[in-house]
Amino acid sequence: MPRRIGKRRATALLLTLALSMGVVACGDDDESASGGSGSTSAEAGGTEPIKTAVLLFGKANDLTWNTSMADSIERTKGDLNLDVVSQLESVTAADGARAMRQVIEQGGAELVILHASALDQATKEVAKEHPEVCFVQAFGTGTPAANTSYYVDDATGVNYLAGMAAASQSKSGTIGVVGGVDLDEIVKSVEAFEAGAKAINPNAKVLVTWVGDFEDPLKGKDAGLAQITQGADVLYAFGDGTGLGTVEAAKDKGVPLIGAWFDQYELAPDLMVTSFVSNWAPLVTQVTEKMRAEGPETCGIGTFVANLENTGTSLAPFHDFEDKIPADVKAKIEEAEAAIAAGTLDPVTGKTKA
Repeated sequence: MPRRIGKRRATALLLTLALSMGVVACGDDDESASGGSGSTSAEAGGTEPIKTAVLLFGKANDLTWNTSMADSIERTKGDLNLDVVSQLESVTAADGARAMRQVIEQGGAELVILHASALDQATKEVAKEHPEVCFVQAFGTGTPAANTSYYVDDATGVNYLAGMAAASQSKSGTIGVVGGVDLDEIVKSVEAFEAGAKAINPNAKVLVTWVGDFEDPLKGKDAGLAQITQGADVLYAFGDGTGLGTVEAAKDKGVPLIGAWFDQYELAPDLMVTSFVSNWAPLVTQVTEKMRAEGPETCGIGTFVANLENTGTSLAPFHDFEDKIPADVKAKIEEAEAAIAAGTLDPVTGKTKA
């Protein structure tokens, strides 16, 4: 199985992100990092540090979607020789284009990573204005420009595994899933989660609530509490910032839960069974390698799909539940992981493929 990040690793990350706040600013703040004129490393064959900017939809230390990218950059910046000149938080769609121009024209960014689907249109606009800059956009639509890469995650496989783990801890057979927005790819992941749960308990019932927002923890908590009232004794906090509220609901009622996008063990050590983890290091590596080989004008790699096979997704450790998950369930999870990676098990339907 892929290497999993342990609890010491997550604790160390929180400290690292806190210490690195010197390059972090809110989306509507003035640029705090130096940059501007000077020699560029973006030319083909360059070996100098690549000035990199990361724009996030939420907070870098949220231990969910935003942390998944912040952590990936932190782990790869040394090997890839990335100079992170700016990391903007809470960037909205309305402010996206301005923020991009800011990090490029004032901060000197040569590589701009947009970790929010809401920034897609702004990225298209600014990428045309700055063909000398390499852009990386989450869940981009249409055909990416030559200087732009898109990335998505096929989280169906890892969610199938998470569903298996969740079912193993449910006594009532009812599991609650609280999601943010019912985007197609997220809906598919929830379907895979349900298929995984039913692989362990064919009679499992999965309650699904979409709150319509990725960053509303109050709605996430209310939805989680409502599901517990309906009989759910395991919750899946699958809503980014909204999911943080679902974690609080689980803590209030002492209900085990599954985390999303990053190892969320630190949020509820006694209750977190496992988490689905997104690893964007392979994406960043591929983009920077092509950027150094060909230059930013043609740095695009098309659409990168993170999945179990390329280690773009994985299941976090079981931590305090290591001895609570039956050995036969662990064996089934490992078998399913191998089958999904090999393409012989469809995680959405739970059916074997020829």
